[in-house]
Amino acid sequence: MRKLLETISLLLMLAGALLLFQQPAYGYTDPGTGLLAIQAVGSALVAAGWYLRRRIYSLFHRGATGKPAQAALEDAHERKDWDDKGSRLP
Repeated sequence: MRKLLETISLLLMLAGALLLFQQPAYGYTDPGTGLLAIQAVGSALVAAGWYLRRRIYSLFHRGATGKPAQAALEDAHERKDWDDKGSRLP
């Protein structure tokens, strides 16, 4: 933990030094570019959540046993909500 705090403080000092010696940039960035970057980060977070959904579910339901999707499927078969072809009856 101590090494992490030292690393973070070193990075903050380096960032401060970089800001002190900055030079003016004569460029133009479209205002929509920031929104595009925010959208890309948000999309990446949602994709990661979708990819890791089972692990995230297990974090919140540690005491649950078995697979909830399999249990729901077995319950549906017991109630006869499904026909032989796998489609839902009207």
